[in-house]
Amino acid sequence: MTDILIRDLPEDIHTALKAKAASDGKGLEPWLRERLAMLAAQPTIRKRYVFKAYGPEAAVAQIRRESDDIGGGANNLSQGQMDAYKKAQEYVKRNEQGDYEAAYKLLLSNFDEVFAS
Repeated sequence: MTDILIRDLPEDIHTALKAKAASDGKGLEPWLRERLAMLAAQPTIRKRYVFKAYGPEAAVAQIRRESDDIGGGANNLSQGQMDAYKKAQEYVKRNEQGDYEAAYKLLLSNFDEVFAS
């Protein structure tokens, strides 16, 4: 096991963390260890990625996320593909836990090929 040292923690934050640990019936160290394990188990939310989707009849769609900037475009999409593209854009814009995967699955179910990077 390794150690973590946090310097310059304000006293009010230390006091609040101790109170939270005590309310859970635990000491500060085991309570923090448990919280850090929970934090580490959460998936990382990506800030930058691109989806490129290709379908029949030269259908092509791209959704690009650069931090908080959302871009892309679409050409020759069927109505179903356009609906999926717009919903996938909503997922990419929201960018919460599971949204990357939901956008990918949605595009994959409506296009022949989907590439993610």
